[in-house]
Amino acid sequence: MVEPDGHNSVFGGVSDVRAKALNIHATDRFYDDENGVDNRATADDMDEVRQQNMAYEYLCHLEEAKKWIETCIDADLGATIDIEEALRNGVSLAKLGNYFAPDVVPEKKIYDTDLSRFMKRGLHFKHTDNINYWMNAMASIGLPQIFFPTTPDLYDKKNMPKVIYCIHALSIWLNKLGKAPNMENLLGIAEFTEEEITEMRRALEDYGISIPAFNKIGGILEKEIGVDEAAKHAAVIAINELLLKEDPDVTLKALQNKKAYLNHIEVQNQAKYHDILFLAKLDKTETAQDEGKTSKDCDIYEFYLTHVEVQDIIDDINDIVRKEIAEAKFRTAISDINKCLANESASELIVALQVPASRLKHVNDKNSEIYLEFLVAAQNSREGNLNVEEIQEVLELAKKKKVPTATLR
Repeated sequence: MVEPDGHNSVFGGVSDVRAKALNIHATDRFYDDENGVDNRATADDMDEVRQQNMAYEYLCHLEEAKKWIETCIDADLGATIDIEEALRNGVSLAKLGNYFAPDVVPEKKIYDTDLSRFMKRGLHFKHTDNINYWMNAMASIGLPQIFFPTTPDLYDKKNMPKVIYCIHALSIWLNKLGKAPNMENLLGIAEFTEEEITEMRRALEDYGISIPAFNKIGGILEKEIGVDEAAKHAAVIAINELLLKEDPDVTLKALQNKKAYLNHIEVQNQAKYHDILFLAKLDKTETAQDEGKTSKDCDIYEFYLTHVEVQDIIDDINDIVRKEIAEAKFRTAISDINKCLANESASELIVALQVPASRLKHVNDKNSEIYLEFLVAAQNSREGNLNVEEIQEVLELAKKKKVPTATLR
């Protein structure tokens, strides 16, 4: 398997080991074995899903950036969907500059710090001073210029994804320097309504630009930050050797060693990190031995996991856990809808239908009684709980006020 950075993920079938250990079933999304239904999508359907997923992922990056800035400057930046607009005056970003480089951005220099002018009259050209202060602060700590947006990118909203990309890079850079907390990874955890995702999708289409590769920021910065390769090598060797202790706490501490230059270590996943890394190393060692290689005449990384392989496994596990969390929320949401039908409560039902995790579309507050009537009828016809496709079908039929019973038999 080739990862986003172009490296082979793991040697000797470790991908299969990871998949088995984490119970990954790639075909589940395409075929419903229980009901014998082929759910494979058309090309247009897949493109629609891809566009929606891209909008969702970008919203997650927005929320990550928003929460990180809020933590740094101790302020509330409002709703995630509005954060791009809220950043245009540069006030929050100048305050962020004051947070990590107060000598460069003294608080008294920040224009409209209480936002009174902005609230009354909107943007003023002097707000661009705030943007310049922020950029000067980033330059003072050595953040590579490749990440910097232009003033029009932000002030005129020419390229807001580049601004958010820069904030993500800044968070990693500051964290490596010990000047700021780590930015939380919310992909698969953050929840947004269908309307928010669709609105963001349209906004991204209006930009007419490619979304930056957020997942490659760490690799770019690693090349710029002046990595001590000897220390990095020693830290990676230590990780491989400490796996033999079979202690997730010990493994976690080794992964968190700053000299290992590993990103996105999430404490709650430490047991899975240990288990899959252990299996991956075992598999790689056994493969080398089967090929007749020995540690005396071969590179140590013929037997040990490399830095890239360790980082790939960490990223894979993080992605899988986030998907598991999202899937658990989805199952709970559909179960709650079926419970509401059993209770025959229209008010509870409409709330359950609007939970973002349910993945339902076109839910109308005004149709709660119709939804209840039609969904209860469909549930009785099916003689069991409804799945998401059946619920969505009934919602569409309810708009047309057609009896759904026959279609669900």
